[in-house]
Parts: sequence; structure tokens; C-alpha cells
Amino acid sequence: MRNRFNFRDSNLRIFLTAVLVMVCLMVYSIGTGGNGDFVSSIAGIITEPVQRVSAMISAGFGSFSGNFEDIEQIRAENELLKKKVREMNRKTVDYNDLKAQNEQYRKLLGLKEENDMYQFLASTVISRDANDYYAGFTLDKGSADGVELYDPVITADGLVGYISGLGVTSSKVTTILSPGLEVGAVDKDTRDGGTLFGEISAAKSGYTRLNYLSRDCEVTVGDLVVTSGFGSVFPANLIIGEVKEIRAESENISLYAVVEPTADVKGCTDVFIITEFEGQRSVRKDSIEGYQTTDTPND
Repeated sequence: MRNRFNFRDSNLRIFLTAVLVMVCLMVYSIGTGGNGDFVSSIAGIITEPVQRVSAMISAGFGSFSGNFEDIEQIRAENELLKKKVREMNRKTVDYNDLKAQNEQYRKLLGLKEENDMYQFLASTVISRDANDYYAGFTLDKGSADGVELYDPVITADGLVGYISGLGVTSSKVTTILSPGLEVGAVDKDTRDGGTLFGEISAAKSGYTRLNYLSRDCEVTVGDLVVTSGFGSVFPANLIIGEVKEIRAESENISLYAVVEPTADVKGCTDVFIITEFEGQRSVRKDSIEGYQTTDTPND
């Protein structure tokens, strides 16, 4: 039968040696009448490593506690910085909105100086029909604000459309991307004229078309298209857009120009309604209860 304890194990030897030393010290202390100097010295040597480890553990806990407080302070400062950044971002957005609005009014003022008979009414888009390829929308102004059917709708960058439906406090807009709106238009430089109305494939790309151009016209890519002023729905020289392409009609009888509107027809949020201009036609409304739609006027 093997011994339960293996005395060749070095760790066990050290342990038993230490125990033996301690027993001898105790015997010696009793034999010398309790003189503890020597014993205390030996005990100090033995216990010092234990005390040192204990002190390190205590210091570690203290350091951890201090680090925890530092982390909490950093978190608080981080939240404060985030709050300041959010506030600065908000102010930046407000500033940019104000700057854009001022720019619109500056351009509008220039337009009014050129046409002193214009009367403008600022309005905001309150809804859009996501299924409308022609980007029609509803405004927050209606007959109670002096809006009438066929009033032109613009931004500071150009023509957007006209009032096609009227309510007491709101109105619907048909845009220049729509085939339901026809505008007499000309090339600003060459004065070649045609009729501007939309078509679905062009509208999907945000374009409209200047149709019925003669085959010998001088319209070129990059030219600016403006309203002709013929008729009485739209005043003359409202900017519509820039010519992007010249194409032949399918019957090859005439040409048409693909026009990119200068106004952001699909994304505009603030517009101006021209409620009065020289030569404007007055359209009588039999009723203002709900929306009153009408046949599209030919300009």
C-alpha cells in the first residue's frame, strides 16, 4: 500500500518544514519565559508578504473606486458635449433655413422690381401625393387668403405650376411636369416658341417638354425657356427651365425640347402664389365648398 503523503513532493516538504520551525519557536518561547523579540522577528518575516499582498489589494480597490468616479465624470461631460453639439446643429439648420428663405425673398424682390404689378402670397406645401408621377401637391392657402383658380405658383428659381383646385383654407397645385397643364413658352434667346406640357416618361426624371417647335428653329441645348405671356394665365418671362435635349416628334413633323425645370418641382416646400399681375384673367368660382377643379386652360 502506497503512502498517502509523498514526502518527495517539494511543496509538502516546505510546508512541513515551516510548521516544524513554528513549533520549535513556540517551544523556545515557552522555555525562555515568553521572550518574544526573537519570535516576533521571525513572525514578522513570515507575515510580511501576507501583509504586503493585503495592502496591494486594498490599494487596488481604492484605485478602482477612484477610476469609477472618473468614468462617471467623463460620462457626464460627454453628455454635456453631446447636448451642446445638438444645440449647435439646430442653430445651424435654423441659420441655413433663414439664409435660404432670405435668398428666396431677395430673388423675389428682384422679380417684383421688374414687374411691379405682381402681388405675391407665400405658402407652404402641406401634402404630396406619392402616387402622382407629376408631383402635384397641396398648399396651406385657399380662397380665404385671396387665392383663385389658375393663379401661377412659383419659387424664387422659377415656375412650378398653377392652382387647379381651390378650398377655403387650402389649394391644389398641378405642376409643369403634368400633361394637364399647358404653358405658352419661348426660348429666351431665339424667341422660338411652342407649348410646354409634361409627359410621363419625362416627368419620372423630373423633366417636362417644350412641344411643337418648328424643324428650322434655333433652339439649342443649354438655352433658357420662359413663359411667353400669351393668354392671361401666366405672365411673360417667368423662368421655366433649361433645354437638355432636342428631339423629333414621332411623326417627324416638328421637334420638341426636353426641359429641366429650374425650380425644385418635386422637392419644394415653400412657394409663392402670384395672386395678381397685369393682364390676369379673373376666373369666377361658383362655389368654394371643398375643392373646385376646372378644365385646364390653354395658354
